[in-house]
Amino acid sequence: MLIQSVKKEAIIIANDLHSLAVLILLPITFMIIMTLAMGEQQENLVKKINIAIECESQCDDEQLSTLAHYIKSSGLGVNQMDDKFDASLMVQAGFSDNLLMRLGEGTLVLDFSPQLSPQSRTMVVELVKVALSKLKLHAYMEDNGDFDEDLPLLEKVALVNTSASVDYLITQDEEQQLFNAPTLYSIPSWLIFGLYFIVLPISTTLIKEKENGTLLRIQTYPISNHYYFFNKALSYGVVSLFQWILLSVVGLLCVPWLTEQAVLVINSPSLYVLSGFFIIFAAIGFAFLLAVLVNTFEQAIVLGGGINILLAALSGFMVPIDIMPQALAKIASFSPMYWSSELLKQGLSGATFTQASSNLLLLTCFGSICFIAALIIFNYKTKRLSWT
Repeated sequence: MLIQSVKKEAIIIANDLHSLAVLILLPITFMIIMTLAMGEQQENLVKKINIAIECESQCDDEQLSTLAHYIKSSGLGVNQMDDKFDASLMVQAGFSDNLLMRLGEGTLVLDFSPQLSPQSRTMVVELVKVALSKLKLHAYMEDNGDFDEDLPLLEKVALVNTSASVDYLITQDEEQQLFNAPTLYSIPSWLIFGLYFIVLPISTTLIKEKENGTLLRIQTYPISNHYYFFNKALSYGVVSLFQWILLSVVGLLCVPWLTEQAVLVINSPSLYVLSGFFIIFAAIGFAFLLAVLVNTFEQAIVLGGGINILLAALSGFMVPIDIMPQALAKIASFSPMYWSSELLKQGLSGATFTQASSNLLLLTCFGSICFIAALIIFNYKTKRLSWT
């Protein structure tokens, strides 16, 4: 009977373009879009930002040119005021004295274009601070006579950049390079997102079987509601397993190739495979709980789809958790999608079963509670149908 049930559910989903789009096309599309969005390197983002520099009154042209060179060395573009710019830097009178000796009150006034995002503005401010630090070092070296008198400005700038560089003091573990890949963030997240949307085909199937009298006729068969319920859960578990395999292949191989990102390597294959069963168990349990609560197709779409999108937002899929407000980040730690995503990342990064045990336990408890609650509600509703 299980094989026939799986075949029936597979045919229903295959003939439902909406279900196919939700279960397959939607997560793949999000994988590609988010990987492309997050794959933009910071240096590429910086190169797109142009700063215009001007003086409030008469100022030292050489210092102004020096500042422009240091801003350029940070990766930002420097344009004239009549060109298109994303930010403007106004040098106030007395800036030169304030820079080195703090004798004046002249500062730099930084204004931004309304189109520049808050994140980009913060990045520009930090890069301008770096440029000013180098300019101050340049002024000290100039004042102390550390430069040759005949040394060109560009060579002085290069010397200061070399002296100020601290790259040689930072070494990153090669094993941690995986965590820098945008694919490690986007692909597991949207793979999980797709799996949890199994709630829509499950909900629509149960509603159809209720409306066409299937659930009433089953009451006359020599099978219990428990057997029918778990048989259907196993059927959709097999469907989700196929979805898991397909999305894993697409996410781990095809999406990185299409987006020219680093290919993800499964460093702990056994944990990755095992995590798939636990995640599917939790996703199916949650889907059945929502499915038995709704009574119409409209409720299924609004409640099932809406809760999944809300969970994805709270789980850090759309906004990284590390930039969320502390209260929202705390809420995310209670989300089954967050546990599932973290478990996948642990399998990809080579974590041990001991390290992943907490997420495995949380998903097991969550899935079990959802299944028990769903079964109780399903029995209650089917009994009411049999009496009407």
